[in-house]
Amino acid sequence: MTYKLIFAPVIFLLLFSCSGPKVDYVAKVKVLHLTDGTLYDKALVYDVIFDSEESDVDSLKNKSRTLFLSGIDEYKNKKNIRKAIDLFKESILVFPDAKTYYELGNALLDFNRIDLAKEALEAYEVADHLDFQPKFNINYKEACANNLLYNTAVTEEKENYLYETLASLRNAFYNGFIDTLQLKNDSRINSIMLHPDYREILLDAQIARGKDSPNTLFELFKNAFPSSQTKAFEIDKSNVEMNNYDQSISYDFASFIPEMENTGFGREVSRDYFYVAKVAETPAYTALVYRSMSFYGNDMQPVYATLVTFDPEGEIIAKKIIACQCSAEKIKEAKIENNIITIHDYKRKWEQPIGKIDFKDNKIVDYELQAKVVYKIEDTGKITDQDVPSNYNDSTVAAK
Repeated sequence: MTYKLIFAPVIFLLLFSCSGPKVDYVAKVKVLHLTDGTLYDKALVYDVIFDSEESDVDSLKNKSRTLFLSGIDEYKNKKNIRKAIDLFKESILVFPDAKTYYELGNALLDFNRIDLAKEALEAYEVADHLDFQPKFNINYKEACANNLLYNTAVTEEKENYLYETLASLRNAFYNGFIDTLQLKNDSRINSIMLHPDYREILLDAQIARGKDSPNTLFELFKNAFPSSQTKAFEIDKSNVEMNNYDQSISYDFASFIPEMENTGFGREVSRDYFYVAKVAETPAYTALVYRSMSFYGNDMQPVYATLVTFDPEGEIIAKKIIACQCSAEKIKEAKIENNIITIHDYKRKWEQPIGKIDFKDNKIVDYELQAKVVYKIEDTGKITDQDVPSNYNDSTVAAK
């Protein structure tokens, strides 16, 4: 939780003497956090996130993410939308996140109620304010919500909702939406296809995409990864938790991370995924690294960094876990330079026996090297062995 100091003069005691005026101040502490009443206050949400960078909020983020994943389970798997909404809101109140606001908006919109459609628009607005990607999905869902409101509005409100529907749909197409079949089959929005402006929107979108607007979901996905700023990309053994990579990947990109769909919509919802880096891009392939993290209990949580190469259409060519906090003892560090992947396996040694005291009170005293392996990213995007001991048993190899 973040604290701000606000100094307010509560007593003005002016003593006109040779020592001059005297003013007494009392320092009051204001606790900066969200409440039910400020859930959609964009400025406050941003301040909570921005100010948190100055303090240790990892435990809050982990608690928030656990609640979010429970909400996804209720929403996507158990179809309990009401409970999912409550869990998403609880997650946001612990710590706000763009993806949570987006999924909250989706759940609210699925209720197909006017009051909740209005609230869904508020949730999407905050998600957009926090730069949720892919942006076109926010635009599309906003168009759906506005169209629902348009179809039920009284006369004086109809024109405004119609304008917002068309504007949101135009933005969706401009920002990359291309699935007109989805639109045709979506009862929340397909009536807009009869409006005379719809054909113009399609034409404008085609022209825009021909210039500088993204035109595929994979383009949006790969461009969301920050490009490695150095010649060599490295995850050091002292930083295998990778906590600095905390921008969460939307479930809308699950087709590029198959295990995300299995985790996100399966019975055991316990893992989330984060952007790490774009480490290579050629006409033949793009190499991306993402981080996955388990959320359960209070023990040390497994964290994995996965390298994936994709062809230009977004199909997976090769995939490998290159770094991890696999357990309290077993870790991997990795370095990628000139298409050469060097991985070191270590056994971490702790000052106190594991399980005897909490990890936060324990201390790492040594790293014992277990193995060194070398792979190469070929010009085709395939990952091949270069120097792998014959007896090397890598239990963390990611399946294609």
